Amino acid sequence: MKCVLIGYGYWGKILERYIKESSFFKLSGIYDPLLEDKLEMTEILTDKSIECAFVCNPIEEHYSTVKLLLEHGKHVFCEKPLSKNLEESMELLNLAKKNNLTLFTDYIYTVSPSINEIKKKISVLGKVLYCEGNIKQFGKFYQNDNVFEVLGVHMISSISYILDSELKITKVVSKKENSNKIIEVGTLEFETENNIKGIINSSLLTQEKERKINFICEFGNIEFDMLGEKTVKIIRNIETREGYNNEIIFSKKFDESNNLFNALEEFDRHIKKNKCNENITLNVENQKDNTDIILALKSPIKWI
Repeated sequence: MKCVLIGYGYWGKILERYIKESSFFKLSGIYDPLLEDKLEMTEILTDKSIECAFVCNPIEEHYSTVKLLLEHGKHVFCEKPLSKNLEESMELLNLAKKNNLTLFTDYIYTVSPSINEIKKKISVLGKVLYCEGNIKQFGKFYQNDNVFEVLGVHMISSISYILDSELKITKVVSKKENSNKIIEVGTLEFETENNIKGIINSSLLTQEKERKINFICEFGNIEFDMLGEKTVKIIRNIETREGYNNEIIFSKKFDESNNLFNALEEFDRHIKKNKCNENITLNVENQKDNTDIILALKSPIKWI
């Protein structure tokens, strides 16, 4: 399938390599205003042989770019988040539905083998009682995007996907702004429709990278640590006379190096099936028709 890449920054260069190595897509060219040897947008829109586009330009340009592509009959793979507000996201979702196109938002953790293993085993220790997510790195190079848009969404999408439930953000309990008034550190409290509560801590101001989720369950913990020696651990609490002992009943390191390839494969699969994925429910209404919309954030986070 012929495709184009729109945006050729840090992530665009990574995405280009995966597109070229895939057997699903053939890259026809790249559009980026800073490139000398680039495709023109009018050429992309009018060339009917170009069936899809990969969008990884700045977040503030996602809405206008994706809208233009959908209006001209292109399937779209858009880097997260789809847009900066609810109205724009819903307009794009409805446009994809109207034009019978696939709109895929790349919440890449939902194709992680570790996350999918946890999703399969989430009930092995009884009911989930509480959840804590931590995602941190040094990222002051993000000039216009806040920490929840570039990092926090990974935790939101992962937890929502595993629990198969929409997360309602109940409170922003901390934040820090740089000179551009962009939030660099923040903590979100949330709850699900099943009354599971939790917290997500995100930071762009730490030297050490961290990607962790801990599900506290009735009979133990289920842990995700993308950078750990074991990416998934399931620990059962065994009651004794002295208190509780911990027994590791599952521990495995999954390969997390091919997640972007997995995302491309899923995008291709849903284009070919022309069928929606109703298992992903992060603020997305289940679609009953033949439009495929993958994990597009429907509700923006409201800052306090």
